[in-house]
Amino acid sequence: MAVKTMTASHATGKGKPDASFSSAGKGKVAIAKYGKENVVDATLGVLKDDNGDFLTLKGVEKIYRNLPGNELMDYAPIEGLREFLDAATECIFQGHQPKNTYTSAVATPGGTGGIHHMIFNYVEKGETFLIPEWHWGPYREIATEVEKKWELYQMFDEKGNFTLKDLKERAKRLLETQDSIMTIFNTPAHNPSGYTMTDEDWQEIMDFYKECAKDESKKIIVIWDMAYIDYAGDPDELRTFMKAFEDMPENILVAIAYSMSKSYLIYGMRSGALACLTSAKHVADEFEQVNTYSNRATWSNGSRGAQRLLAEIVKDPALKKQIDEERLQYKEMLEKRAAIFVKEAGEVGLNILPYKSGFFITLPAKDSAGLAEKLAEDNIFVIPLAKAIRFAISAVPTFQVPGLAKRVKDVFAGHEV
Repeated sequence: MAVKTMTASHATGKGKPDASFSSAGKGKVAIAKYGKENVVDATLGVLKDDNGDFLTLKGVEKIYRNLPGNELMDYAPIEGLREFLDAATECIFQGHQPKNTYTSAVATPGGTGGIHHMIFNYVEKGETFLIPEWHWGPYREIATEVEKKWELYQMFDEKGNFTLKDLKERAKRLLETQDSIMTIFNTPAHNPSGYTMTDEDWQEIMDFYKECAKDESKKIIVIWDMAYIDYAGDPDELRTFMKAFEDMPENILVAIAYSMSKSYLIYGMRSGALACLTSAKHVADEFEQVNTYSNRATWSNGSRGAQRLLAEIVKDPALKKQIDEERLQYKEMLEKRAAIFVKEAGEVGLNILPYKSGFFITLPAKDSAGLAEKLAEDNIFVIPLAKAIRFAISAVPTFQVPGLAKRVKDVFAGHEV
């Protein structure tokens, strides 16, 4: 009898084409055939200019190209360069670290590495963590990879308003059978909806978890995935919610997945950090220790060049100001594109998830894969999600946005939710 698989049982059947990069590949084929001005490629979450070309921050590119060879190519420490970790921590908090908290951090390959470590190190085998119904697909894929389970919580009610009601009900239920609960929040500029949690949203969920934590046998882990923060609004206003993390009991841990991919437009250099907030120093020390160990056991070292890059930027206020100003121009370009699409979607009756800012606008839809194929026939390329199609408005040149909502609406019949 022929052997049907050589994989271990837990890996058998794993693997499928990645929806994002598969759709992006089809978009590239169409661009080569018809010209990029005639193709709307709204697949990958990258910023493109108004010619449809990949955008970089020129100040970032200049610094990187001028780094000495040893800083580009030598090993970084397993936990990351100390100067990088200090710089990443400064970028995360920007003067808003909650009172009476300790923090520690390790370098990771983008925010993805941090999410991986949290699911692996802070969810018990066979137990379940919570992710929003609208979410970045790799949350699930990472969980499957490390043999952990997830459960979806409702983000928006029937009227399209953000809600924490379902999340709290599910958390209570899980805490009846588990001694720990982990929840992921992707905000501001949530992928894929574009929603940003308010200070009141954060206060509500932290008040709830502090109440849960009164049972000292329970462990509460909150993950803040902040990947898109630098394209979501005023840096200070977006961080005032962190006051909700003050006065946490020792059995609440907040983990923060920080990414350089979007903030510095260096997606392919795979650099970020996983940081924590806790009221207990020994928890912060443990956090650094276990996640450094996982670095070594998973990918070993991170990219030294990218780490040095951030350290150089943060230690030079004038340089950082220059890059921040350059990024602000791109943010304003992104806001202009989104405003046109959202306005026209409303005018033609195209239903979208509540959008406030960010790279993506998402439309709930039935048979999303079929709808994506129909749009591709009109040279509009999007990412089909389980119950929606996602537009990376960040990648669509501004001249292509007017009229785009109507073009989508014209092929939407039969796909309404």
